[in-house]
Amino acid sequence: MDQLLTSFAANFFWGLSAFVVFVLILIRLGVKPILEAVDAREAKIRQDLASAENVAQEAKKAKAQLEALIKSNEAKIAEMIGEARRDGEALKAKMIELGQTEAEAIRVRALREIEAARHAAVISLRAEVAEIVVLVAERAIHERLDAAKHENLVLEAISHYESKLTKVGA
Repeated sequence: MDQLLTSFAANFFWGLSAFVVFVLILIRLGVKPILEAVDAREAKIRQDLASAENVAQEAKKAKAQLEALIKSNEAKIAEMIGEARRDGEALKAKMIELGQTEAEAIRVRALREIEAARHAAVISLRAEVAEIVVLVAERAIHERLDAAKHENLVLEAISHYESKLTKVGA
């Protein structure tokens, strides 16, 4: 058992020595690259986070710019709608004015035509009255008139004139 213990202690000592040497070599050669890799990875993660924060800030700025642009465009659209509404109202007023002007021209033309027709009627009436007067004068010359004959003659002339008017009106 002594020998087993000595052999075990020797093996343990050599195993421990090999392990310590291995750890020292590993620390000397392996830890530094591992630490550098970890540091590089950590730096890359920091850089990626900073880049992501920058992108997020730029996105916020772009969003704010887009919102401002949208508001500006909404204001322009509202202004254009208002302008179109004003133009429509102006066109409506112009059309109403034009319609009133045309209606006034039609009214003036109708008044002229009525006046011309009235004038023609007056001329025609004068001609008729002159004709009646000539008829009355012819009869008066052919007969001597007393008051009753004179009244009869006038009534006859008026009825003759009224009969002509009804013929013309029909």
